[in-house]
Amino acid sequence: MKDKELIDAFERSEINLLVELRMGNGFHEKEYEKLVKTLTICADEWEDRTSIPGEVLQTLIELYDELYNFSLIYGVEESIRIKKAAENTKKLIQRCTKEVGEIEPEKARVIARLIEKINENGNFFQKLQNGKGMDEQQFERIYHELSEIIDEIYSWRDIPKVLVNIFINLCELDLFVGQYRDEFKQHEEANKIYDAYERIFSLIFG
Repeated sequence: MKDKELIDAFERSEINLLVELRMGNGFHEKEYEKLVKTLTICADEWEDRTSIPGEVLQTLIELYDELYNFSLIYGVEESIRIKKAAENTKKLIQRCTKEVGEIEPEKARVIARLIEKINENGNFFQKLQNGKGMDEQQFERIYHELSEIIDEIYSWRDIPKVLVNIFINLCELDLFVGQYRDEFKQHEEANKIYDAYERIFSLIFG
């Protein structure tokens, strides 16, 4: 199957599933099965590539985050089904974005400084996961670097998987909000993380 046909089928199944959830109709099993089928084909097709087609970037990045957040607003039984679907979907996304081989030197050069900003003084995401809060100065350096290269990135037809995974981590910052608010009882930190999420999401997707 050609990439365009594959992406169209994947995006249709994703839209149909999420529309049912947004309308309050609950988890639609048949639409989910279609989503799994198309995403599995995507994984089979893209697993051994160094990059994925740019036109599927936003759908792939947002899917897990959206499903997980829907699991938080439905009743217990439905929530469990949605969360399970979200975790299964994440595994398929990880197959799609599994990093293999070397990317083009020019693209690697563009991405290198962003990776450097993420890893300096300890990995930005790892520190969040460990409950150390958000390093605001480091976030600003990451944000600035990404703003410098975002236009060039979107001129690429295919996006290197290493960058896709960075985008996924950045666009899933909102998943830390509930953890810091409810588990760590750090409400101010939760607000900072959500503000950072809104800024980075707007930068990446406009």
